[in-house]
Amino acid sequence: MKLRNLLVALTMVLLTAGAACADLDSYLNRLTASTADPGQFRADLGAHFGASGPEIDLVLRTVTRHGEAVLCFWLQQQSRQPLDVVLREYQAQRQQGWGALAKSLGIKPGSDAFHALKRGELGWLSEPGGKGGKKEKAKGPKK
Repeated sequence: MKLRNLLVALTMVLLTAGAACADLDSYLNRLTASTADPGQFRADLGAHFGASGPEIDLVLRTVTRHGEAVLCFWLQQQSRQPLDVVLREYQAQRQQGWGALAKSLGIKPGSDAFHALKRGELGWLSEPGGKGGKKEKAKGPKK
């Protein structure tokens, strides 16, 4: 009986982790799709994360899609690591998954930041055609 419960619990953890990664990848895809105006996207990155033009250029040359640029700047903020460290870890860890990347930068599994990452809640408007860089409104209970 204990073995069965353990197997059920392990299965639930694995299924939940897969869904969380899908949430973040879906979010990154939406961010990438919403970057129809590259100039506005660059301006929004700078305004939202306080990034300079050369930093934005470096990140955009390093990442494979624009949504991942937002992720890199978010990881820099959350981990308080220098941008060059974040980009080095991005290149080394991205094949391992976003959770592995976050852990390599010191973001602890179970922390609020780690859970926000897994849910794809980076505080960036992700609707196509929307204004990038605007903070998403917190969803409260319906009245």
